[in-house]
Amino acid sequence: MSILGTIGAVAGIGSSIAGGMAQSGAATKAANTQATAAQQAQELELQNQNAAQGSQATALQNVTSAEQPYQALGSTSANNLAKLLQQGFTAPTLAQAEQTPGYQFNLQQGTQAINENAAATGNLLSGNTGTALEKYGQGLATTTYQQAYQNALNQYQANYQSLLGGTQAGLQSTGQLASTNQAAAQNYANIDLTGGQQQASQINNAAAARASGYIGSANAQANMFNGIGNSITQGALLNGIYGGGGMGGGGTYYPSATGTPNGAAPFSDI
Repeated sequence: MSILGTIGAVAGIGSSIAGGMAQSGAATKAANTQATAAQQAQELELQNQNAAQGSQATALQNVTSAEQPYQALGSTSANNLAKLLQQGFTAPTLAQAEQTPGYQFNLQQGTQAINENAAATGNLLSGNTGTALEKYGQGLATTTYQQAYQNALNQYQANYQSLLGGTQAGLQSTGQLASTNQAAAQNYANIDLTGGQQQASQINNAAAARASGYIGSANAQANMFNGIGNSITQGALLNGIYGGGGMGGGGTYYPSATGTPNGAAPFSDI
């Protein structure tokens, strides 16, 4: 091959190798940069997802703690209300009514007043006095029992209303807590779904970046080998052009058409 062809081929090959390696390295570096950025974005999305879940868990715990006293009240009230309804209202007996302090005091004072009045009129041991004492005792007993019955009924109803109020407070708290848990579950689902989609997108971006780098590097190497082949071909063409017989080729040069003068030996050009 002529020097000119060799120089051209070597220069072309060197240029192709240098350019191919540079393009391949650039494609790989760019792909790695994009993949790293996508991976960092995916990790950031995961951190944000975990932070959002942590905030949601804290909020749910705060609501649950705030509702706990009402939950306890409702549970205790509901149990006691069930017992109260199961037992039902029990009316007091006459003997229980007569044991009240008010009844004993009124009976003593009323009997004393009747006896003193009868003694003053000389009828202490008369039948009228005995009848008066009997009527007074019966009337006082009736009035006292009615009052004792009403007091007991009022107390029963008051207990019922109190326990019912506590039960309703617990029931309302349960409804609010259930609603909060349902909303929290929905929020968790949205956080996971959104975070999963965003992370999947970044993972796809990283994979696409790496794939792009592989393709770019492969293309650069293919172009490099194509350039090497083209350089060899061009060198061969130059050799064919300049290597067959002219001044630029590698053949023998004769200064005249009649051959070498005086039998001189021919010389070759370079």
